[in-house]
Amino acid sequence: MQQGIIGRMQHKVAFIGQRDYEPISLEASIRRAIDAAGFDLAAVRGKRVLLKPNMLGAFAVSMATTTHPEFVAAAGRIFKKAGAEVWVGDSSNGVHPRDQVWEVTGIREACRREGLIEKPFEAAGSDERAGFLISKVPLAADVIVNLPKLKTHSLTVMTLAVKNMYGCICGLQKSALHAKNPKPYEFSEMCVRLAEAVKPALSIIDGVVAMEGNGPSGGPLKNLGVIAAGVNMHAVDWACCVLVGVAPMEVDTVRAAVSLGLWRECDGAAAVGDPIDALRPAGFLLPATYVRGVRDWRISHFVTRIIWKRLKAEPSISRARCLLCGLCVRSCPVAAIDWPDESRAPKIAKRRCIECFCCHEACPHKAIDIRRSIPLRIWRALADKRLDAEGR
Repeated sequence: MQQGIIGRMQHKVAFIGQRDYEPISLEASIRRAIDAAGFDLAAVRGKRVLLKPNMLGAFAVSMATTTHPEFVAAAGRIFKKAGAEVWVGDSSNGVHPRDQVWEVTGIREACRREGLIEKPFEAAGSDERAGFLISKVPLAADVIVNLPKLKTHSLTVMTLAVKNMYGCICGLQKSALHAKNPKPYEFSEMCVRLAEAVKPALSIIDGVVAMEGNGPSGGPLKNLGVIAAGVNMHAVDWACCVLVGVAPMEVDTVRAAVSLGLWRECDGAAAVGDPIDALRPAGFLLPATYVRGVRDWRISHFVTRIIWKRLKAEPSISRARCLLCGLCVRSCPVAAIDWPDESRAPKIAKRRCIECFCCHEACPHKAIDIRRSIPLRIWRALADKRLDAEGR
């Protein structure tokens, strides 16, 4: 089964090709991924298994922003057949009504059809764990199975297994953590510590239809046609970065895991299942906020201290596309979006904006663009030129 090593390898990550969400083939592919990753399904008999999908907000299935309901349903069938009591739960961004999120994403209908137990994280309350207020649902589960969507992210570059566990924090508490950790690396390190506090036993990533560009909700869709699975979430994230052509250490959640001693850069992952080379996309767009190679460019540490405020990618609300729902205003953790006249589009106060892109993430109408400053465009071009000259 083993067909490739990324790094020196201690942890298996299964890649299985899957072109669509047809229920029978999807269930078979997820089962193959679980088996190839080395997860023992017999161990869940009689246990309470929580499936934790990405339920970011009330985004239609066609937008591929949340984990596909058929993906949740297929995973649910597998664990029910293994003898588990299967729960499904998450906490959305806190600005979309909870019931609307469950309905619009199609996950409520999938749960009812398959006999899976809905466990909204907010309704259960929270307990303190490792300095975080975490929903009691994941804390009460015997086994957590993480079901992320493979997407880009304007703040963290990619959102994969580690970042998906951010949903264990309920509602608008997420905004408070954004405000407390405004810098991308600080926020990513916090996400790693949170994910370790909850510790999923298995991560199965929905990359059948992924999102590229300015994710996690506004980017174009990518028919990637892949499922990834592994018992070590850091190995899964590392391997998925390699799959789509992103240097893993350029993704701050991976970098933070290495810095905290949770993952070694030399470990990498053993790619098993279908040949990874056959699954790699010809191209994969990254967010406008990303600058290739910046983290190992020695001059960048000096440059960022001097002119960081000019090296920006900023959210900008499109008056033409804005539908005046006000979700961006409610999502902003630092109240940087003004809306004095509700008959007109809100405006972002640039001086107060911390560039967390919560507004961009919350908007279901793709009415918020990300604009690079001129210095950032120049710096990005220089970084690309440097790396291309080095053949990287």
